[in-house]
This record gives sequence, C-alpha cells and structure tokens, in this order.
Amino acid sequence: MIRSICVFILISYTLAQDMQVRYVSAYTIDVKWGGEVETIFEVNAAPDYLRINGKLNFKRWLFRMFSGERGIIKISGTDNLMNYNAKRERYWLSPPEDSNNLIKNLMADGTFFNSDQKKENTEEKTREKSTSESDKQNEFMDIFENDNGTPKIDRNMSDGIEDVNGFRTKKWITTISTEENKMVIEEWIVDQLPLKDSLYSYIFPILEIDTSSIDSLTIPKFSSYDIIKDVDSTYKTQPMDAIIVLAKLSIDSDNGWVKSMEFEIRELYTIPFDASSFAIPEEYERFEIEEELDEDGQDNGID
Repeated sequence: MIRSICVFILISYTLAQDMQVRYVSAYTIDVKWGGEVETIFEVNAAPDYLRINGKLNFKRWLFRMFSGERGIIKISGTDNLMNYNAKRERYWLSPPEDSNNLIKNLMADGTFFNSDQKKENTEEKTREKSTSESDKQNEFMDIFENDNGTPKIDRNMSDGIEDVNGFRTKKWITTISTEENKMVIEEWIVDQLPLKDSLYSYIFPILEIDTSSIDSLTIPKFSSYDIIKDVDSTYKTQPMDAIIVLAKLSIDSDNGWVKSMEFEIRELYTIPFDASSFAIPEEYERFEIEEELDEDGQDNGID
C-alpha cells in the first residue's frame, strides 16, 4: 500500500514538472575519395529554452582534423543568442536576428561550420547557396547520365512492422537499375511523430521565425520520391504521406562519387526539464567574435 502511494506521488510529481523534448538526427554520406562523413543534429527544447547543436565527424583519419561541434542556446527574455564551439571551448554572443541564418545553415549541412561573418556577407552567402542548390538536385544521380539503358524502377513494401530506434515502422524498398548501374533506397516510415508538434511549439516562439525555416527537422536529406522524379519524370508515384525515420541509399556503379547515404532519427522523447541542458560549460572561454574576423569578414579562429 505504502509503495503504491509512493509510486503515485512520484508519477504525479513528474507529470507536474515542466518537460523538455530531445531530438537527434544523423546524416551520413560515404564518398569514394573521402570516406564517411557524419553530421549529427541535436535539439533540446522546453518552454522558453532552446539548444541546437551540430556535430561534424569525418571517419577517415586523414580528415578528422576538420571534425568539430558547434551550436547555439537561446533563452526567452535574453537579448542575445549564445553561440559556442565545443572543440575550442569558446562561446560568444550574437544578436537574436541572426537566428534565421544560423538555423538555415545548420539545417542545410548539419553544422555551423560556415564562417561567422558580418550580417551582409552572411546574407549574401545564403542567397548564393540557395541559388546553387536549386540548380543542383541529387548530384549522385550522375551514375545514370552516360547510361544507354532505361532505368527500371521497382518499389515494394515489406510485410510486418520493424522497430527502428523505438519507432514502429513500415519499410519500403525502391530499386532503380540498368544493366550497368544499380541504386537501392530503403525507407522505414511512420504515419506520424506525435512529439514533433511539441518540439515545434517550443521552438517557434523562442526564435520568432517563419515555420518553414525548420520544417526539415523531420525531412530526410533524400527520399525515393525525389530520386524517382529525377530518374523518370513520367513514373507514376506520389509522395508518401508519412515520415521517414530511417533511410538508406546504396549505389553499385563505377560512375559518380557517392557510395552510400543514410539518414535517421536517432532520438525523439521527453524528459523532465533540466536547466543544465541549456547552459554553457563553466570551462568555456568567452570572446568577442569581431576580434576573430579579418578585414574581409572571414573567420580566422572560431573553428
């Protein structure tokens, strides 16, 4: 009886606490000349609190010096964003209006490893990047460019339910092939992610930005639908009305530069609010970012 009362009190206390949502996704690409490169995107969000963290991991030892970890912390009621570099154990402040570009840069490649520049330079790079990305779609599709065969497309859904990182998923397998080249896309999907709405409800009020800027929190870097459109625009298929929590792409070809790609949502759950999740470690050194910029606005010392 006493044990039941204690359990009831504990549950009631936990539910009464403010909660925070943790989201972690990873994107890995294996290229012929450089090996595997992994980017990890982490979000911790609670009412009035937000931390976004990006990690870049080069698996091949030759490029590991370029690995790193950076992020931002935003707390409602404060005047600035707190930016930090975990590799250098430094942090600095930036005005809240920079959040839009910071989020877009992080969402684009998983990191903040673009130079921290003066506002006008940052905006110009964002425009140039958007233009170049619109001109290039699915660069790994060049394996079919000089292929005389017509790609055959085969799509199948596996039977049963598979557990992926705690998600109950259905699996789609898409094969695109000719006699010379072959591409296989595996996708594990769910109908919905209930915690996504909670996560967004915490993020949007803090950053005060357009919701479309971070819609890709649950959109992978690639999908079979987008790839099929590039291979054969006449193929009759519709975007899946579902969310991809794991996607794997593998290529068997002598052409192109991509060997494989993978996207996954590794974590999405709630825990009781922990203020330490939104704090800069005490050992980090504060510095003024202007001191680290050269005359052209380039970053000389952050990474």
